[in-house]
Amino acid sequence: MTCIQSERQALLSFKQDLKDLSDRLAAWTNNGDCCKWEGIFCSNVNGHVMELHLGSSKLGGKLNPSLLELKCLSYLDISDNDFPETQIPTWFWKFSSNLYYLNISYNHFQGQIPDLLTMIHPSAVIDLSSNNFNGPLPLISSNVISIDLSINSLSGSFSRFFCHKINKPMKLEILNLGHNLLSGEIPYCWGNWPSLAGEIPEEVTSLVGLQSLNFSHNLLVGNIPDNIGAMGSLECVDLSTNELSREIPPSVSHLSFLSLLNLSYNKIAGKIPTSTQLQSLSASNFLGTELFGPPLSESPKSGRFSSSVGNEVHDQHEVDWLFISIVLGICLVSLLCSASQGDLNIINMRMR
Repeated sequence: MTCIQSERQALLSFKQDLKDLSDRLAAWTNNGDCCKWEGIFCSNVNGHVMELHLGSSKLGGKLNPSLLELKCLSYLDISDNDFPETQIPTWFWKFSSNLYYLNISYNHFQGQIPDLLTMIHPSAVIDLSSNNFNGPLPLISSNVISIDLSINSLSGSFSRFFCHKINKPMKLEILNLGHNLLSGEIPYCWGNWPSLAGEIPEEVTSLVGLQSLNFSHNLLVGNIPDNIGAMGSLECVDLSTNELSREIPPSVSHLSFLSLLNLSYNKIAGKIPTSTQLQSLSASNFLGTELFGPPLSESPKSGRFSSSVGNEVHDQHEVDWLFISIVLGICLVSLLCSASQGDLNIINMRMR
């Protein structure tokens, strides 16, 4: 099955506005079958262009609205390129509502992200991370199962994002909001999110199948959930670089699968509970706190770590959440084993 002439012309128009520094699109010419071009995947049934894989291609320039002619396109990856510091045009956001996979991460796009309420595919995956987007968090469609908004300059509170009322239950499985300028507490109104009810810290402990919890590098306040020990499947917990306070709940010692607990750079104080897992952790997980006890010193005074000590160590011992939380494509997760039905496998509010 050869490609459709009008779609070949649309791809050529798209190429005209691109800077192809690696000549990856050299085969995109007026001659030949566009379904055989680099990065193009067509339907074997009707020849329509279905997928465009142009990630890590050293592309620049601007986005041409000729993409609108690709009526059956459902997968678009232009991540890790060198698009300039320009705003995404309005037509592109409307066009993307037909996609089940959209990845424009690791570019220099800027401006505000509009609400993404019109994603029509029942299992949409969106990655807008590592750009220069600003403004509030966008509202998202109930069809979105994974969205990564990390490493941008999004600001404001969580309330609008979590409290927006929609008619359908959310299907979201992976959420990454890390390395932004968000502030405040997680609100009570998580009713639209099927696995989440109530406010962090306490109600989240009902997610007994959760394996990875990452709220690091935000401005969260309050204490660690007292009943966190009920989340028996937890393997990795990263709450570092927030404003959390009080002591580590004793129930943490019940987390027998825990391999990482990063509480560094918080206002947490007191003695670290005793358990095989906690005492085997690196002391760098508690930098910038007022904790003491193994693996730190038994003395409260000498066990105190200041935030000026070991910033470089903090970076060296950090878990690479990019590879733990999301493997692009269909969001295969390296720590993603089956959780109890209805539970999120990963809550991730930070990446790298």
